[in-house]
Amino acid sequence: MRSMFIILSLCWLSNAILPAQEYLRTVLERLERIQSASYTNLKEAWEPGDTEPVYAIPFYVEEYRNPNDTVIGSGYLSWDSAEKRRFEGGYDGTVSASVSHEKKSVVIDDFSIPRAPFRLVSPPFFNYAESIIRYLLETADSLTTEVKETEESYYVRMTIHEENQIEFFGKPCRVPTPPFYVEPTSIYELWIDKSTGLPYKVRREMSHSISAQTVSDARLNGLDPATLDLRACFPADYEVRMYGRKKRPVSALEGEKAPDWQLADTTGRLVSLADLRGKVVLLNLTGIGCGPCHAAIPFLNTLKERFPDGLDVVAIDTWGRKQSSIRNYIRRNGVRYLFLEGTPDIARNYQTGGAAPYFFLLDENRVVRKVFFGYKTGESDEEITRAIEVALR
Repeated sequence: MRSMFIILSLCWLSNAILPAQEYLRTVLERLERIQSASYTNLKEAWEPGDTEPVYAIPFYVEEYRNPNDTVIGSGYLSWDSAEKRRFEGGYDGTVSASVSHEKKSVVIDDFSIPRAPFRLVSPPFFNYAESIIRYLLETADSLTTEVKETEESYYVRMTIHEENQIEFFGKPCRVPTPPFYVEPTSIYELWIDKSTGLPYKVRREMSHSISAQTVSDARLNGLDPATLDLRACFPADYEVRMYGRKKRPVSALEGEKAPDWQLADTTGRLVSLADLRGKVVLLNLTGIGCGPCHAAIPFLNTLKERFPDGLDVVAIDTWGRKQSSIRNYIRRNGVRYLFLEGTPDIARNYQTGGAAPYFFLLDENRVVRKVFFGYKTGESDEEITRAIEVALR
C-alpha cells in the first residue's frame, strides 16, 4: 500500500494528477446531490490523552436534506439499530428531540431558550462532512491542510489556526472562550472512499474533547425528504416535555442521610463514605466530558487548602467512564482531591438523573445539608464556600 503527504496542492486520482482543491470540489458536488441517506453511524468519543474511546455506540440514521431549514439544512431520525427497535432522537428543522428510555420521556428543544450564540444541533453525517469541506474550500481563515492517499481512500487533515475553536452546526461557528482554558486550534480529519467519492469517516479533535463518526452500509436518495415526521417516532407511552420548561425540584435528599457507597479510586482501592474523616464532606457528582464540571476543577482544588482540617472533597464520575479515562482526566487537569469511579446506582440513589455537576454538602453525621446543581465560575464558588463555612462552625 502506497501513501504520501502533501500540503493542499496535489492529489492522485486514477493515475492523473489533479489539484486537491478541484478533487474536493467534486466531492462537495456529490454531497450536495444527496437528498436523503440511511446508514449505520458509529459514534466514538475520547478525552485528550485517552488510549481508548470512552464510548463507541452505533446508531441507525435516516438523513434528509431540508432546504427550508436555514440552520443546518438537514433533518434526521436516529434509532439504536437498522431494525428500529428503539428511537433515540432527531431534528426536523424546527425542533430537536432526545429520548430517555430510563425515564420514559422525550425532551423537545424548540431553541426558544438560548444556550449558545448558535443553534446547538448535532448535524447528520453527510451534512457535517459537506459543511467541513465547503469551509475548507471557501474560508479565508488560517488553515494548514494535508492530503494522504492510500490504496482505497483519500485522507484529508485540516488544522484551523484561529483565536476561537470552530465547530460545525450547518455553518462554521466560532465557539466563545469557555471558563476554563482551551487551546483554540481545531483539527478535522476526513476519509474519502475512492470507489464512491464520498466521505465515510470524520474525526474532530479539540484541546478538550475528541470525537469521530464512521458510516457504513449507506444507501443514498432512497427516502422521500417530505416523509420526515419526527413526532411520529416518539414512543407512545413516553412523557413529552419541552426543554427548560420544567422547573428542577428541590432535592428530596436535603435533610436526609446521604446514601452510602463503596467505590474504587484510580488504584483500584475501595473507598466508602464511612471511610471519610472530615467533619464536612463536599460530594461532587460529575461527568468526564461535561464542560461545567471541568470548569469547577480549579475551585475544588482550592477547597482542601482553604479548609485543611474539617473538609473532605470527593468527586464521583457518574457518566460511566473507565479507570483509564479517569486517570488521564486527573493527570491532565491537575485534580488534587479524591476522584472515584461511579456505578449506575450513584446517579439513581442521589436522584441526579445523570445530570452533572451536582454538589452535595454533608455534615458530620453524613446528612445532606445543601444541594447545588450546575456550576458557574465565581457565583457557584461563593455559594458553596459560604455553605461550607456555615457547616464547619
